[in-house]
Amino acid sequence: MKLPAEFTEKMRNLLGDDEYPVFYRALREKVITHCLRVNTAKITVEEFLRIFPYPLEEVPWCRQAFYLPKGFKASKHPYYHAGLYYLQEPSAVLPGVLLDPQPGERVLDLCAAPGGKTTQIGAAMKNRGLLFANDLNPQRLPALLKNVENFGIWNIIVLNEKPATLAARFPRYFHRVLVDAPCSGEGMFRREPRLITAWRRNYHPKCCVPIQRELLAEAAKMVAPSGTLVYSTCTFSPEEDEGQIAWFLETHPDFYPGALPELSGVAPGRGEWAGRPDLTGAVRVWPHLARGEGHFAAILRRDGEKEGVYAGDSEPPYLPEEIRDQGTRPSSGARAGTGTRTGSGGRSREAAAKAIAAFDDFCAQVGIAPPGGCPPEGQPAGSKPSDKRLSDLPEGRFGAYIRYEEEGGRLYLMPPGLPDLRGLKIIRQGLFLGEYRGGEFKP
Repeated sequence: MKLPAEFTEKMRNLLGDDEYPVFYRALREKVITHCLRVNTAKITVEEFLRIFPYPLEEVPWCRQAFYLPKGFKASKHPYYHAGLYYLQEPSAVLPGVLLDPQPGERVLDLCAAPGGKTTQIGAAMKNRGLLFANDLNPQRLPALLKNVENFGIWNIIVLNEKPATLAARFPRYFHRVLVDAPCSGEGMFRREPRLITAWRRNYHPKCCVPIQRELLAEAAKMVAPSGTLVYSTCTFSPEEDEGQIAWFLETHPDFYPGALPELSGVAPGRGEWAGRPDLTGAVRVWPHLARGEGHFAAILRRDGEKEGVYAGDSEPPYLPEEIRDQGTRPSSGARAGTGTRTGSGGRSREAAAKAIAAFDDFCAQVGIAPPGGCPPEGQPAGSKPSDKRLSDLPEGRFGAYIRYEEEGGRLYLMPPGLPDLRGLKIIRQGLFLGEYRGGEFKP
């Protein structure tokens, strides 16, 4: 692996004669670390450690993440295919820790694919609230969908939109926004040497800085008062890291550095490299100081009074269009990218009722409760299910949790509280459960 001379000279000047040799040796080592991150929406960390076949060492900055044992084929184990854990580079879990999403909030992952941080956010939210996962590159979306489905996340809206389009539709809407920005990838040179070639061509820091600033500017528009914006990269470049935070704070006076949680294994940001030695709220992971690749992350908070979060109503604030009564608020679900409109009237409602009854029967046959789809009256989706069947609920009531597409016979588990999504490029709303064919539900 031949590192670019421009890169090594820059890092030598930044780190100095004492630290640079240690950094350089670490970057030349062929030591690749992996971790698994437990899906706490399906299993507690304690229970996972009890059933896992090997002892595990915790990643210092994330109590849900553990270094993989040598020789363990993690991607072939049944627990992986059951969605009990996600495989990730250890440093990559840091932004999700700093974001600290809470159940019931509205959260946006602006650059979401392939879904590592999205699944981390979803697990923390426990299918309560709304999680928007967006990526501008359509070729990266299949991996995102696969990972979201494997984790069982159903309070999600997956989009393929420009950040500016989202900012125009959702001003000051999200309690938390994550910008895991495209970057020069210097922190991943050891792990993926092909990135060195990309760095020399079209992913040089000078090329990435304008893109990152545009992402930050659009993301800021969507942060609610007292909300949180987390910015992260996998590069060492100060221009893309502390420099971007310094620029952002100068151009967005209603934001300030957020307080960092107590974390082990990470180093403070280097504000002096951006002319801001007083800069707080930023951290780095260094390959010569921790078991992980290079990473940077910073917390930014917006001024203002804190908003409440959606805690669930006795009746969710929307009903899917396929089964709604005339005069109720239209759903945003029947649109391009989410299925074909089935129309209104009794036949559509009858078809939906039959499909959901078949889903009920399937759940009863395999001995499981409908997945979060039938909470007790007055409780938010994601609460402990009641003993009612979905099809026993009043007409339209079950529609707040199950969406049925008559064309294709697909059933989706849906979150309550969806905003108007008309006109957006929606790839997926909710969790695809299966299909209704021949009078039976097929998972």
